[in-house]
Amino acid sequence: MGTWLSIATGTTCVIVTIIGLVLSAWAWRAKGPRSGMRGVAWSLLPVIMYLTGAIRLVGRLGSAIVAFAGSFVFSPKAWLGVILFFVAALLFLVTGGIPLLQRGRGRDKRPAQKKQPARPGEHDSAPRATSAPSARTQPDPPPATPPPGARSGAAADDLADVEEILRRHGIK
Repeated sequence: MGTWLSIATGTTCVIVTIIGLVLSAWAWRAKGPRSGMRGVAWSLLPVIMYLTGAIRLVGRLGSAIVAFAGSFVFSPKAWLGVILFFVAALLFLVTGGIPLLQRGRGRDKRPAQKKQPARPGEHDSAPRATSAPSARTQPDPPPATPPPGARSGAAADDLADVEEILRRHGIK
């Protein structure tokens, strides 16, 4: 980097940092210390980039992006590449995605749970078969409400499973 360019770049970075620090002080008063300190951190970045030489890297990246975009806009070959990219992405989506990303999904599947026999306190939710199809049956009485603190059938079953696991590991 030439001397004059270095002086101009350094001066620009210092000016941008000073403006940022002034705005950070305003943010500190208006929005609190957290916003002010965040503003100070952002404000110091231009001077940090100049002192470490990263400003040249940013300049080269910006120049490369502009050159790429300029050649990209007017290139039929590049537009063909974009069209083929979208076709490939559409094919991935239609066929279920990328296989490498689905590798762990098969392990999460749990084996089908065996149906446990109903406990005496639980009622069966399946319809009961009658011996005479034409006979009119009395509706089932509503289930008795459990006393406060008692668990419902499904909750008791789930908690029983958890308690069994804890017992197996010697926790409870």
